[in-house]
This record gives sequence, structure tokens and C-alpha cells, in this order.
Amino acid sequence: MNRQGIYIYGFVPSHCFEAIKSLLLESGIYAIEYGDVSAVVSDTRNEKLEYLDREALAHLLVDHQQKIERIMSGGCSAIIPMQLGTIVSSGNDVIKILKNGFDILKETFKVIDNVEEFDLVAVWNNFPDLIKAISETSSVRLMKEDIARKAVYDKADSIAIGKLIKQKIDEKNNKVTLDVLHSLMPYCLDAKKHETMNDEMPVNSAFLVKKENRDAFMEMIDKLDAKYADQLNFKIVGPLPCYSFYTIECKALNKDEIENAKEVLGIDAYKSEADLKRAYRLKAGLTHPDRNNEIAGDNSEGFININKAYKIMLEYSSIMKKSADTISHEPLYLVKIKK
Repeated sequence: MNRQGIYIYGFVPSHCFEAIKSLLLESGIYAIEYGDVSAVVSDTRNEKLEYLDREALAHLLVDHQQKIERIMSGGCSAIIPMQLGTIVSSGNDVIKILKNGFDILKETFKVIDNVEEFDLVAVWNNFPDLIKAISETSSVRLMKEDIARKAVYDKADSIAIGKLIKQKIDEKNNKVTLDVLHSLMPYCLDAKKHETMNDEMPVNSAFLVKKENRDAFMEMIDKLDAKYADQLNFKIVGPLPCYSFYTIECKALNKDEIENAKEVLGIDAYKSEADLKRAYRLKAGLTHPDRNNEIAGDNSEGFININKAYKIMLEYSSIMKKSADTISHEPLYLVKIKK
């Protein structure tokens, strides 16, 4: 049986949410405040993302984006998205996230106040014709001719031709991508390449654009569209919240993890980062495979555990700097910008 949880969509300045509160309440969205920052949330079942099937995951993604964009279109453009599928057990957990991420959120609000994200996709108009043209280039033609003169034609020859054609496609796609980025970057603060679906899609990128540069940015896309009119179809989506650049993620640390990490590092209480580093170096020196080649097989797992424990304690140290929370059975939350 699934327990009740709270789904976090993102974060807004508290005064911003007040202006659209009634509109969002109709969708079951409400705010949990800490200081002058609000988490935009709704009640949901407490399910782990990794347990969802593809259909459920797709539904969650659509709902997540629609809710965030509804908040934005309602007049609250300064919204920092939360990582997809972030569900916590209680309002108290939301407050912990707000408290531990407060400085990050406040600084990010300043950055996104005058920027927007636009996502650009470019797809080849006629990919079969492109393949045909590449197959008729001199280098591919010469390889085919060399293979044709062989007494025996085997599978390796087909693979070699396929690899050469793929290389030529990649070169052509990279050239288009570089041209698009070079043309648009003068109007952007940043850009991020996303994974493309296949070779037919040379461009799938997000651009962080100042609002004052929006018109110039769109005009340049029109010029690119005209330049590649017979070759590429361009699709632009936006303005959007800054999903690709300023999405917040949080990691929960619980008592058992922290106590185990202390035990592995041989420390009995919370230490400064300098003390943690000394403890790590001492333990790592005893188990590092490069220093213990004769028993590397026995020590490699121990070395991995020491690295994991050190990372957990650094995360715990980061939380302790920002929060008066003490270790308890309830989780602590490390909040940061997702890279």
C-alpha cells in the first residue's frame, strides 16, 4: 500500500505565488513557505521513480511540465523547477529542503529573473536522400569499388561501408550543430546540448536567452530556417522555465548511512572537512590498490567503501554548514543545482 507523500514541482518567490494561488488550487497545487520562498507542491502517492513503467513515467513527465508551465503562464515567470519525480513524506521534509537550499534558491532567483529557456530541434527533411548523397561521395564510392574487386565479399566489408557512411553522417550533423550554435550564441548566456533521438536529428539543444535578446534570437532562427530551407526543419519551443540550466535536485541522507560512514572512516562524531580529509587519507592509504598491489583484490572493495563513506560525510558536512538540523531518524537533505 502506497503512503501519502508530497510532490515538489519547483520553487517561487512567495509573493509570486500569492498572485496565482486561486488558479492553482483548482489543480490541487499549493505552497509551503519558508521565509520569502515557497515550494510549489501537491499531495500524491509516495512512489519511487525507478518503480514506474514507461507509460507512467511519461505521464508524470507531462504532468510535471504542464504544472510548472501553468505556474509560469499564470504570471509567475521566476520559477525554479525541481527534479522530476521528487516526492517527500511530509511538509516538514519540504521545509528542510527549503531551509538547506535557501541560499541557492535566492541566488538562482536573481539569475533567472531576466532569462528564458528556448529548446531548438532540427531534423533532416529527407534523410534517405541524405544517405544516398553520402553513399555517392568519392570516399564511399572508392571503398565500394575496392570491395567489389575482391574475390570474396564478407560481412566485414558491409560493416566497413556502414561505418564510413555513419562517420560521414556524424561529420555533417556536427557541422550543422556548430553552425547553429555559432549563429545563436551571441544572443545567449548559455547553451546545452541534449541527446538526439537518432541521426535524423542533428540539433537538440537548449538556449538560455536574456528577455531583451528574445527578438534577435528568434530572428536568427528564422535566418537559419531560410538558410537550410530545403534540408532541415526547425522547431523552437519556449519560452520555458530554465529546466536545462537551473533544475534543483536534493539527496536524502539518513542516520544509518551517516553512522556507517563514520564507522568506515574511523571517526566518532561530525568533523570539519579538513578532519574528514585526514581521516580519508589515512584509511585510503591502507587499502588503495596502487599501494597494495599484492593484495589489491582483497582491498579494492574496501577502498570503494571508504570513498563512498567520504563522499557521504562531505555531503553531511555541507548540510551542517547551512542547517541547525541534527542527525535523527528523519532524513537530512542536500540541495544543489542539477548539472
